[in-house]
Amino acid sequence: MIVVTGGTGFVGREICRVLTSEGLSVRAVARTAASQLPAGVEFFPGDITRPESLRTAFRGAKAVIHAVGIIREHGDQSFERVHLQGTADVVAAARAAGIPRFLHLSALGTRPMAASRYHQTKWGAEEIVRHSGLAHTIFRPSLIYGKEDDFTTRLASLMQPPLSWLSGGFLPIPGGSEVTLRPVPVRAVAEAVVRSLGQSDALGQTFDLCGPETTLRDLALDIACAMGRPATWVENSPEVIFATLPWLWFTLKKPILFPVPLKLCRLFASLAERILPNPPLTTDQILMLEEGQVGDSSPAARMLGFHPGPLPQGLAAYLAPREGGRADLRL
Repeated sequence: MIVVTGGTGFVGREICRVLTSEGLSVRAVARTAASQLPAGVEFFPGDITRPESLRTAFRGAKAVIHAVGIIREHGDQSFERVHLQGTADVVAAARAAGIPRFLHLSALGTRPMAASRYHQTKWGAEEIVRHSGLAHTIFRPSLIYGKEDDFTTRLASLMQPPLSWLSGGFLPIPGGSEVTLRPVPVRAVAEAVVRSLGQSDALGQTFDLCGPETTLRDLALDIACAMGRPATWVENSPEVIFATLPWLWFTLKKPILFPVPLKLCRLFASLAERILPNPPLTTDQILMLEEGQVGDSSPAARMLGFHPGPLPQGLAAYLAPREGGRADLRL
């Protein structure tokens, strides 16, 4: 039995799919059930913020894959509570259950003295795992994309009706070409994690899992192309864009994408955090965009057969229009 915490989440579900395709028994631990779980996966109601719910969940398991994480805080779900205390509680439960293997999903960019609180708490969680005494492996995926993700799917929805009607076809892109990313498909992450279970050499290792380098500008353009809605990129300042809106709207192919300086985005995020319960951008996310994503996935390629594949093909796998349609309206 392999236990996956956060097993009903975006990454956790894919890990469950890969595990079941290998013929392994899987138990998905999460606060709420999900209908998308693969057939044969056992759902177990559990909450990492309630350690007592984990003791039974881990009973008889050969390995625990800890895939719980949040990208933004909401209510009592803080980075400290989920990443730090949550990981400590999961590790304690794994030790009490005598779990022989512990796999932990962290994040690319995690390091001591990181700028963002997200990366700071992810580093703290890694340290908890390293000093746990458990036979462990740590993974640091970059921006993970795939069907129903929280990033590319959101960008795609903003580029097509009905949201594109509200914006007039214009979409600001934070930082544009200044932001460096290494997007990785969720399937490649899940396969690397599962392959490590059979690799004794992976014990004690930390693996970067990242795809080919791109920019936020190119990622946005690739998303538009994957949907069959080739976009126009306008390399002008926001004030010039707003001054020429009518001309741009009548002359350029939509959606029309344009960069917004990260300093301006930081100001917007700071104001949004004060007045909105769920702001579209946070200052912590802007910090991470300013840093960009840098990593080396060659060790994972050699040991775990990690191959993320080209970004355009990966996006098209779930964003391409249905056969006979002009654009994907499923999102």
